[in-house]
Amino acid sequence: MDTSTLLLGILTLCLAGVTFHAWRLGNEKRDVVLLGVSSALLGTGTAVAAIL
Repeated sequence: MDTSTLLLGILTLCLAGVTFHAWRLGNEKRDVVLLGVSSALLGTGTAVAAIL
């Protein structure tokens, strides 16, 4: 596994964890959605980097 793929994967998991934590704390819905979309985009980039 390439180093950039590993780092992107770790960042994706961290951002997903932050999103879940923000949701559990009851933050505003738009903030949680923004975190979720950012996490999904980062996850997509990780998948693309893993394929290439």
